[in-house]
Amino acid sequence: MILRYRKAVTYGHHVLLAALEEHPTATEYEVVFAESATATVEAIREARAAKVLVLWSFYSPDAAALADELATIKAAAPGAVHVAGSVHATAEPVRTLDAGWDIAAVSEGESTLLTLVDQAGDPTGITGLVYRDTDGRLVRTGKAHREPLDRYRAFPLTYKRMNPIEITRGCVYACAY
Repeated sequence: MILRYRKAVTYGHHVLLAALEEHPTATEYEVVFAESATATVEAIREARAAKVLVLWSFYSPDAAALADELATIKAAAPGAVHVAGSVHATAEPVRTLDAGWDIAAVSEGESTLLTLVDQAGDPTGITGLVYRDTDGRLVRTGKAHREPLDRYRAFPLTYKRMNPIEITRGCVYACAY
């Protein structure tokens, strides 16, 4: 599992890693923090896993630039499954797929990622995802399971990446996210 790790969106990755850290799974995985497009390409090329997941998190203003970066990465290192999450993927999952990502994770990501890891990257039957099947048809798997806010730590101890303490999540102004 490769995190396209950008300073602007690290906290979401930290929460996901904290949930994964507490989740027993039979799936063996390794986590790589790729802080640039070049580092992402290198990590994909060096991966020894049968399936490589690259996790992206971004806001809508960054979507176009990151879609260009994604195209460059996919051309240089094909074969990985690129999963977009966070605000943009939740608000615009079809546009996210059309821009080149393989899977859009919508809404809360903890339970979705845990199940995706348990299933070794196979999105079939996992709630909280939008993707295209092998025939190119759009698949929407429904709402992700939401855990209580305090179910998981806000940061992973293993990777020593800290977050501020969460007291709320989503938009207090009634956004869909």
